[in-house]
Amino acid sequence: MKKIGIGIDYSNICKDYNTSYLDRDNTDPATSKCMKQVLVWTNGFLSELLENFQYNMYHLHSSTPVKIEEIASKRFLFYSLEKEITLQNYVLQKEYVEYESLASWNTEKSEGILIQNDEDGEGIYLYFNENSKEHQWITDKLNDFSLEEVPFPTK
Repeated sequence: MKKIGIGIDYSNICKDYNTSYLDRDNTDPATSKCMKQVLVWTNGFLSELLENFQYNMYHLHSSTPVKIEEIASKRFLFYSLEKEITLQNYVLQKEYVEYESLASWNTEKSEGILIQNDEDGEGIYLYFNENSKEHQWITDKLNDFSLEEVPFPTK
């Protein structure tokens, strides 16, 4: 099966805020409010996704399960002018499988979802098998969002 990706821009969650200014160190009330909305939405979305597919979350190279709070966090979701952002990848699947790289995850035929943060902190990316049950569930769940198709990262 072919892997595809969709981008979820935070402007789908914070409709009345310019989400290109979400600096995690900014304490402006409007920025803080929007970041809180994104954190709450991400936590709920991931909780429902994990429950629906009975998945666990893992780092690409670690068999230790990750808690939702590690992904639904300012450090993963938002850029910092002072500290920049560390690009990270998490795999959502039933059991841990070790992958040597993003490319090896991409070539696997297994079910599951790869979640990646955006280098500008404006959204997240989800990758999965095209026309899979995960693909259908996500597009149904996010039918009110403007989703963009994104190519699989090569590095």
